Amino acid sequence: MEKKNVFQHFKKNKQANFSSKSSLRQVFFCLKFDDYGAYIEITNQQGNPVDVNFLSFSGAIRNVLRTLESINEKNSFVIDWEKESKHVYLSDHSYLLWQLKHCNNIIDETGSPVIFQEETGEIRVIISEKKDSGSKDKSMLFEGRVSLFFNSNLIETFEVLTEDFVFADGKIVEVKPMGNNFSQINYFRSEFHEADLSKYLSLLFSYVENCRVTYKDYKIKRSEDGIFAEPALIFEKIDEDESLIMRVGQTLPDFDFEFLEQFELFHYAEVNQMEKVINVKIIEQEPVEDLLNIIKKSLTKHIPRKGSKKLADFVQEGNLFIVPKEVASGFIYQELPELLLSFKLFGAEKLKSYKISTGQPKLDLKLSHGVDFLEGDVTLDFGGEKLNLFDVLNQYNKNRYISLSNGMHAIINENYIHKLQRLFKKKQKKVQVSFFDLPIVEELIDENAAKTTFKKSRAVFEGFNKLKKSPKVKSRVNAKLRPYQEQGVKWLKYLEKNNLGGCLADDMGLGKTLQTLTLLATIYPEKAKPTLIVMPKSLLFNWAAEVDKFCPQISHYTYYGNTCDLEEAMVHNLIFITYGMLRSNIEAFAEQEFHYVILDESQNIKNINTQTTKAVMMLKSDHRLALSGTPVENNLGELYSLFRFLTPSMFSTLENFSRNYANPIQKNSDVRVIEELRKKIYPFILRRLKSEVLKELPSKIEQTLYVEMSAKQKAFYEQRRQFYVTAIKSQIAQKGVSSSQFFIFQALNELRQIASIPENKTDGKISSPKLEVLIEQIIDAVENGHKMLVFVNFLNAIELIGEKLDNANIDFVSMSGSTRNRQEIIQRFQNDSECRVFLMTLKTGGTGLNLTAADTVFIFDPWWNVAAENQAIDRAHRIGQQNKVLTYKLITKETIEEKILLLQEKKKELFENIVSADTASIKSLSEEDINYILG
Repeated sequence: MEKKNVFQHFKKNKQANFSSKSSLRQVFFCLKFDDYGAYIEITNQQGNPVDVNFLSFSGAIRNVLRTLESINEKNSFVIDWEKESKHVYLSDHSYLLWQLKHCNNIIDETGSPVIFQEETGEIRVIISEKKDSGSKDKSMLFEGRVSLFFNSNLIETFEVLTEDFVFADGKIVEVKPMGNNFSQINYFRSEFHEADLSKYLSLLFSYVENCRVTYKDYKIKRSEDGIFAEPALIFEKIDEDESLIMRVGQTLPDFDFEFLEQFELFHYAEVNQMEKVINVKIIEQEPVEDLLNIIKKSLTKHIPRKGSKKLADFVQEGNLFIVPKEVASGFIYQELPELLLSFKLFGAEKLKSYKISTGQPKLDLKLSHGVDFLEGDVTLDFGGEKLNLFDVLNQYNKNRYISLSNGMHAIINENYIHKLQRLFKKKQKKVQVSFFDLPIVEELIDENAAKTTFKKSRAVFEGFNKLKKSPKVKSRVNAKLRPYQEQGVKWLKYLEKNNLGGCLADDMGLGKTLQTLTLLATIYPEKAKPTLIVMPKSLLFNWAAEVDKFCPQISHYTYYGNTCDLEEAMVHNLIFITYGMLRSNIEAFAEQEFHYVILDESQNIKNINTQTTKAVMMLKSDHRLALSGTPVENNLGELYSLFRFLTPSMFSTLENFSRNYANPIQKNSDVRVIEELRKKIYPFILRRLKSEVLKELPSKIEQTLYVEMSAKQKAFYEQRRQFYVTAIKSQIAQKGVSSSQFFIFQALNELRQIASIPENKTDGKISSPKLEVLIEQIIDAVENGHKMLVFVNFLNAIELIGEKLDNANIDFVSMSGSTRNRQEIIQRFQNDSECRVFLMTLKTGGTGLNLTAADTVFIFDPWWNVAAENQAIDRAHRIGQQNKVLTYKLITKETIEEKILLLQEKKKELFENIVSADTASIKSLSEEDINYILG
């Protein structure tokens, strides 16, 4: 092999005809566009094309000119019947952009300068329901919008240059590589029907790389597990001579069989509506040749032979088979049942001439009522021939056919068979069906049969639909309920009347506690048997405060700390206990009988195998109720655990639930099973989002969350409080009240820090319970799609909260007095759907900011002046806010924070004398004021 000289290869070409080209002092690289993409043209200052020699220039401009000349020389030998041969397209020569990046003479077609931006951008595809779909059918119309997220802004209009550069607003912005199909990104600016969402996403993830997809509050998960396309056998038609024409293909769940053939897909997007997750999986396909060989082998078995002479044969053209009747008959009756174990069948209705029946049989029921089940006989009617349900299922599982006495072979839709298997259980020689499955069973039989068979049970389900028009529930509660809350109480009372369990799953801030207390106020104080309410520790004091406020006639007992007398607790109407205390004392509580067992934040029993869940299941009560803003956080096992508590008979065993629901949904995203499960649980989960009841809500909702100190924190706080009581008295005695103000203010600030962030005063040895409560609330809000502001008074709190948010994988921004790039941070929070939390000091964020993307505000530690807090809340609650704003104040019990709250409510003149709203300067405090605050 001849060796090449590297120096000779890169030696300058001195034969360039310098004199034949213009010699200009200044040229411009003009960025232009046509139907084939972006291209670069050399122009003068007036924008007219010029022909120059690179030797007239130096530096980066010289390098680009030289590259362009080289490209043009090559193009002169190439004929492209589509593209303009003189144009240098960036899509073909992406390396040009890296050279142009060092030039300062780039312009657009209007002559305006074009600059390269230092910050990188991100391509986003935002999918939303179209408000005015104009669709004639009932299906929802969706819209896909392609945007550039750059410099904390969403830019709708941009041009794609190469796979990793786009052009917008006079700037060339680098993005993550979109892959070889980058030029097709704009095709995803499209409208499509709801049923095609999975197809749209599968195309997107197959053709475009590194773009962020946003759809409602769904999470995008890229699964390590691939999905295997299912082999398919498609019967096209029966010819005039009764030859069977069929072809072989592959299909994906809920896709028509042509889709995979028509589009070159690499990824499949499973849309899991129950868990609000989009699983992106790599598509694995069988080699087509292997599938064709299987069919050829099966057909060959049925070619009639006489001696060595073939009487009939089949024809294969690619994946299409033309099979004569003599071969097709044997293939259909003897081979097809086995093939149906691995091949999905399409077009079976075309096989009537081969005595194949594909009509869905009629379901006949003769059932009588039990407690939670109906029992009796179920038959399937195949055009007059009735067969026992379990005989049909046995035949199907064995042969994939149902043999009929008239010589016909019935093929039943696989999904229909699976539904029958989920709904009907065998009990000795009878069929058993759950009360909770009756609405689904009704869909399989005619209306008259349903009215006769399910008359008693049907009335219960129809009752849910009549609740809206039913009278208001009379209750002794000191509150005026909003219409949606009154509806919620009707629902709770209806469940109680029919001995049904349910989960009140309203969005945070919609008053789940008040609705529950309104229900309980219809029972107590007359009812002798108490109600047990189980909750996280952080909610103990909130429940007690809410009862005292709204239902003072109802007695309550908090089983916690030093008050753990069960005998004493049982004489009260309501007993409050934490999940941890219940777990530790379950033997005693399991012996008691309660009227209600109510679980607040019921996601605490989401794992069926934990000791907490097992303890809750042991409780005995007449009625059961769950409260949770996030009843299912991660998987369907949590749903099973919830209903195992509420109504144990709904799903039977965990094994049955996994086989019938969890596996088909989580592994295959089976849309039919998802819809069936939703119908089954729908009457027993009441969920209203804040966005759905906006008109019924006030513009601002304020709520106080009380937090108890830990034992170590309480001891440390009391030690420092007593120290300052003595120290301040001594200071005042020596210097007087006026001269002691600064010392007093320092003392109060230290106590406030110990109440909120004891870590700051103990080198991290004492942890903040309030911080735990805040993170719990934030996680709950994030799960429900909210954005929130968190206001703190101390810089250390920003660091501590930030660390917790990082650990919880929650995206956030923060701002303090030293922050410089404020506008960039604000824009990111306002426009980035992934950024959920804005963390800032009260003084920094109190004025001048517009943060209407947030609809939830947390005041982590209270400020002296309520006006300053209101200013902070108004960062979200202002013109442009589309949602109602929910505000939480977190207050540590038995600390100076409770005194601040009382000052805000009862002694405005006092806190106005402590700190000025605008300057935070110290004003005068009397000895009486000090004793009130520290007492």
